[in-house]
Amino acid sequence: MTGWRELAVERTTSALSSARTIADRLALIRSLAWFQGGRADIARTGIRLDRAEVEGLFRFGLQAPGEEGPVRLLPDGRYPWLPDIHVEAADRRGWSEAGGDGVLFRLTGRTTYRSASQKAAVRGLMTQPPGSGLMVSMPTGAGKSLLFQLAALHGRRHRPGACVIVITPTIALALDHERTLATMSGLEGSRALTGDLTPDAAGQVIAGFRRGEVPILLISPEKALQEAIIPSLIEAAADETSFAGLDARLTHVFVDEAHIVESWGRSFRPDFQRLPALLARLRQANPEVRLVLLSATLTPAAKEVLRRGWQFDGDWLEIDARVPRLEHDVVVASFDYEAERLEALDWTLDRAPRPAIVYTTEVAAAEQLFAHLSDERGYGRIALFTGATGATARRDVVDRWAREELDIVVATSAFGMGVDKSNVRTVIHACLPESPSRWYQEIGRAARDGGQALSATLFTEMAGRDDKDRALDIATSGWLSIDLGKPRWEALLQSASDKRWLGGAFRMSVDLDALREGLGPASSDYNRGWNMALLTLMQRSGSIRIVSVRSDGDQATGTWDVEVVEPSLLEGSDGAAWTSIFAVRESERRDALAEVVPFIDLMRNPRRSCVTRTVFEMIEPGSYAPPCGRCPACRSDGVAPPTGLRSEGMEKVWSVSEGYSGPLPAGVMLVEPADPTFSVRFPELLQRLVDVGVQQFVVGADQAAETVAILAEVDLGPGLVIAHEDWTGGVQLASVATAMLLPASPRLAETMSSRFLAWSGQRGGIPAVMVGRRDRSLGGRRLDQFASPHAPILESRLDAWSFSPMNLESSQ
Repeated sequence: MTGWRELAVERTTSALSSARTIADRLALIRSLAWFQGGRADIARTGIRLDRAEVEGLFRFGLQAPGEEGPVRLLPDGRYPWLPDIHVEAADRRGWSEAGGDGVLFRLTGRTTYRSASQKAAVRGLMTQPPGSGLMVSMPTGAGKSLLFQLAALHGRRHRPGACVIVITPTIALALDHERTLATMSGLEGSRALTGDLTPDAAGQVIAGFRRGEVPILLISPEKALQEAIIPSLIEAAADETSFAGLDARLTHVFVDEAHIVESWGRSFRPDFQRLPALLARLRQANPEVRLVLLSATLTPAAKEVLRRGWQFDGDWLEIDARVPRLEHDVVVASFDYEAERLEALDWTLDRAPRPAIVYTTEVAAAEQLFAHLSDERGYGRIALFTGATGATARRDVVDRWAREELDIVVATSAFGMGVDKSNVRTVIHACLPESPSRWYQEIGRAARDGGQALSATLFTEMAGRDDKDRALDIATSGWLSIDLGKPRWEALLQSASDKRWLGGAFRMSVDLDALREGLGPASSDYNRGWNMALLTLMQRSGSIRIVSVRSDGDQATGTWDVEVVEPSLLEGSDGAAWTSIFAVRESERRDALAEVVPFIDLMRNPRRSCVTRTVFEMIEPGSYAPPCGRCPACRSDGVAPPTGLRSEGMEKVWSVSEGYSGPLPAGVMLVEPADPTFSVRFPELLQRLVDVGVQQFVVGADQAAETVAILAEVDLGPGLVIAHEDWTGGVQLASVATAMLLPASPRLAETMSSRFLAWSGQRGGIPAVMVGRRDRSLGGRRLDQFASPHAPILESRLDAWSFSPMNLESSQ
């Protein structure tokens, strides 16, 4: 099997053939030498250096080759915070694969899951009750996208027009998903409905979706909430379509990167707060529509926001992997001056393995850095991606990044969220992120293939406005005082147009360029930002409802339509309404400060405690993470990386099931197999169990892989499989009809039978089939004397698919 390092060498060699500038070529040669343990025999691969390139080697920490000799890495001692980091070929993910299920093998050809957490999430999806909500938190690169892929593929096995919508926060993410899905059998017709599509092209996407030709529709919140699109989504959700040929049947709503519902919805994209209302409208058309929220980082505050907004009255399940990402070599450094930080950034980027992402916080800073790196440092395989990048340019960057035509992307947080490029080797923060979640999310853009990656955080800490101050400001942005909030509202009221009463509610269109008293003469992005912050705060308090955000593509424009819920606000009241609004503000501000202040302190003192572990435990309090062995504190203390990580999630199952409609009785039934060794005609046994409605199988470790393969062929259901040895500790079985094959080992058989009987007793009416010889002795008693209230039956009797508990009693 080809490892990440071999693939990196292959990618770098290929990129060298198309690199044109000296900086690009030498940076790639530096990467090649690092991947190969410190030297690159470039002459053997036909690479020749001209005189200018030889003279430039020292800038990239490279020693000039002798006659036909290799290029070598020079020791780097300029910055003590950037040690010589040696390549490690081993996979660094640390978690173990988990055995597959029938549905996984059937729809993807894969026999194993990336982790137990991914297995748990798929199990939760495949057994999800109608009208319920599932919230999944797994590390970046752990395979969350598999969930909506399986939902669409599985749905279309049962109905050709079955489809799902995936609400994505960024164009980059939507386009990346579209590109990936286009290569997957059965999902090629998936489309991203983005702002760069022409009206005709967008209309064609919607028309194809209505006809059932689009298995996965990727869409932004703003698009999903457009009144021109909502009817098509509702139509797809309904049990019956209005017109012949409109075959779409919406089964699931996915929200990707759901953690931003809290942060972005609070500050500048209020439509994230309106998405639960869309789900409510879809469930009015079809109460069975299921919700799935996906994220890599969910803080307690974010989880509470999601529960409050999305839980409704249906069943609810949360699956948390609770496993950190430890692939990164982490370096952190602060600087007294901007010029010092820029010099250190240049030095680091010249030595960092490619591909690389350089993050800043502000658009202007990203634009300046891009100009510096391209114009002054000579990089040509580089692109800029920010919130100000146009839709067409965004698509171009995402496509070039995927085609390996770029080595560096300079970006704000607008780039990379969930983008599935597995071989990114470096993430540099030329800033101080405003939260531990953002830092953790963005370093997660690298090493998604499990290989080694560099994370460097380089920030300023100086007199005046530094990166620390920016982080504090952004973390608490939108925290208007009541003295400034009320004048802004009065200005918005005065700017309002199209005022009207509609259905007993007052609606109006407000101009985000409205200037409060004392400001002028012209508006600015800064002024619009404060007005947006005020309106989203008022919406979160329930005082107003933002009906729509007019947009250009996927970008909001300067006019919002709002509905005033609290009538006293129309009179500029100083009463209870404003007290309620700013009570919400104070609560949110306290929560934000409680996150950002400890994070800033950690980054200012990175040798005090393990950076990766501390950040992970900030995001998921109550979780345990071992020291990473690869950050400043761990290197200083000589701490080695852990050898393995426990991935959680299998302890969570739905408390209810969809209900069993097959012929098996409730409780435990003993079935005597034709072959107690399970070595002869094993597929026939599984087929018989599937035919009577069994969806979950507990088997021996040596039978698990064969069971998965057989179920992929004989069953259209989930075909869940768990090995005896994996059913330990807090691991739970799903609440579906289940069969357990008794192991040969007497001790293990006694343990498994006890657990199975206990599980059946807890699950009430769920059929539970124990497969074993009736005369087998466990704990001094014959199996048929204690295992079941029903008389045991022979395996062959399962062929009588239409039988009842009455004739089971007499079947011998």
